[in-house]
Amino acid sequence: MSTAHYINALTRINSTVRDLFIYLYNLSPLELDILLTLITKSTNNNKNFMTLEELTRELDRDKSTIFRSLQKLVSLGICLKETRTIKEGGLYHIYSAIDIESFKLETEKRVKELEKSFNRILKKFEADMQTMIADFYQNNSNNNNNKNKAKASAR
Repeated sequence: MSTAHYINALTRINSTVRDLFIYLYNLSPLELDILLTLITKSTNNNKNFMTLEELTRELDRDKSTIFRSLQKLVSLGICLKETRTIKEGGLYHIYSAIDIESFKLETEKRVKELEKSFNRILKKFEADMQTMIADFYQNNSNNNNNKNKAKASAR
């Protein structure tokens, strides 16, 4: 999807927090489902973690697909991964969502970073436009010269 699509989705009047999560964190529908499942399970059951197998059953998806999505959510810092030891030997991982207040703060931070980026671009707007226009004319001029040379050598 284009950047314009993301901006349009986030700036329309009926935008939702769901839209914000999808576009600000670049979440797929499955990744958002996993995140919401972890949030729901931790608030409803006072159980603040789930295993990969539990998520696979809950969402009825392939284990490797859920695992890849969990890796992304953990790398974004909106899900946590802990390693636990099995009494008989071995390890397993449990996953949880960060608390809603932390998630809100992280989202606000991302919005502010995005705003800073837009402001930085706007400060350089005129200079960048002049450079872009000059490059455009130079490239077109070079292309026209190359076409003229090709025509002349073809004669």
